[in-house]
Amino acid sequence: MRPTHLWKQPRGWAAVIVGGLLAALVTLAYIGPAADPQAHLRDLPLVLVNADEGAPAGGATVRLGRELTARIEQEARRDGRISWHTVDSPAEAHRLLERGEADGALVVPQDFSRKALSLVAPAGTPERPVLTVLTNEGAGSVASSMAEKAARATAAAASTALGGQLAERAAATHPGPDRLLLLQDPVHTVTQAGPTTSGATAGGAMTLYLTIALLLAGLLPAVLLTMTVDAALGYSPLEMGPRRSLRPVVRITRRSTFVAKAGIGAVTGFAAGSAVIAVAVWGLGVEPDQPLLLWLFAGLVCASVTLLTLALFAVFGMAGQVIALLVVTMFGIPLSGGTIPVQAQPGFARAVGELLPARHAAEGIRSLLFFDGLGSGLVRAWLVLGAYAAGAFLIGLLVTRLYDRRGFDRATPLELARHPQPATA
Repeated sequence: MRPTHLWKQPRGWAAVIVGGLLAALVTLAYIGPAADPQAHLRDLPLVLVNADEGAPAGGATVRLGRELTARIEQEARRDGRISWHTVDSPAEAHRLLERGEADGALVVPQDFSRKALSLVAPAGTPERPVLTVLTNEGAGSVASSMAEKAARATAAAASTALGGQLAERAAATHPGPDRLLLLQDPVHTVTQAGPTTSGATAGGAMTLYLTIALLLAGLLPAVLLTMTVDAALGYSPLEMGPRRSLRPVVRITRRSTFVAKAGIGAVTGFAAGSAVIAVAVWGLGVEPDQPLLLWLFAGLVCASVTLLTLALFAVFGMAGQVIALLVVTMFGIPLSGGTIPVQAQPGFARAVGELLPARHAAEGIRSLLFFDGLGSGLVRAWLVLGAYAAGAFLIGLLVTRLYDRRGFDRATPLELARHPQPATA
């Protein structure tokens, strides 16, 4: 047969068309969320701290910090991009950052009103009030950067509004040109690191790298098991370089084959997850806040991915490998929230990512790596990945049993005639 004969086969061209469509979908999944995250930003979680104690002016106590935070909250409700959680103390803000419940914070200090009023006082030395932006490296480099940018933009807008308010107060005292110039931007904004992290963090991107490693570590055992077990049972050839061998067919039901693979795969997947964490912690200097729980969670991630892949193999045959790659890595990784935060992804990406195991794997790893296992995302991650593992096993069991009952043997009639031994249960 000439090679040109293969070009005339409809199946070959169908594969080309399907491959092109899948390439387009993968491109959309990877570049879509990252193309313009600012345009899709909704409900980015930030903390707003109002610790201002106020200052006396004209026989009353003026609380400019309370007015400023109220203005910020009102603007956020109208804009929708930032979701502010207002607290009264920096300590409470640090607690929320350490739990991973916010990506950054904007702090109005105790002396905010006093310093702001000093800018329009006829006597005394003027002091610029300060707003502090707290970052959160554990949230991820992109999320932390977006939070810092949003907080600084909010602080800049607040400074302009406060300057106009102070200028009205100073109108009666006829301030000098230096004061008027200062009132155009009265607030000084500084950035400080929030909760500190130790060990290798990859600039906050360690969550993404560990997620990728665990997803791939879960896929590999399923592919290797399918290849070696099917070759040992005679249902597929084993090719090693130029050598090709095909063993006699062993009569065994699809259900029994899947159960055997799933049992080995669950153990192998857990071991693969353990190996990933061992290398990360002992070999690369990663210092998780909850090392024991991270080890158990990593084992669950890999075992669930292994069982899911084996179930897809059992249901769809070799096409299950492509489906597993799409679901677990090609769509899962860019929609996981490990790079672009979920709040900055388009609506379709948020919805699809919520259904994939990668999103929940990233949430659990981030919580155990940087936030001491706190926050509600970890509990949901345990439940979803456990459901994936159990659901994949049950679906694989039911579908293979259905195939057996319908008489869909894996071997051809010619192969079965050559090996007439009875099928094993």
